[in-house]
Amino acid sequence: MRRSRIGFFLLLVLLAGALGVTWGMEKIHEPIARELEQAADRALAGDWESADALSEDAALRWERWAHFRGCFADHTPMEEIDGILAEVSVCRAAREKADFAAACACAARKVAAMGQAHGLSWWNVL
Repeated sequence: MRRSRIGFFLLLVLLAGALGVTWGMEKIHEPIARELEQAADRALAGDWESADALSEDAALRWERWAHFRGCFADHTPMEEIDGILAEVSVCRAAREKADFAAACACAARKVAAMGQAHGLSWWNVL
């Protein structure tokens, strides 16, 4: 009977951990994607200062959570997003409005997809 209780407790701990990671991945990636989308919009509107700040903040947030994300996510999409963010930085420095906006939009979609991939959905349960 004691082993059953220990096993049940361990299963509850694993469930709580999995739910915490699910919640964390969604909460981490949503603001990054939103900032990148706003940076693309601001760049197309000609507001480089705001676009600069938003894209830089998104890149810093992305880097801040790299170790946490690396523990739970596939590294291939992470490396793709790293490459796109590097492209964003180069386009930002060159003030290439269309390329900057396109790279920000692409990165935003990939970051949002990474957050959603770790979300709780019915097809993950079945």
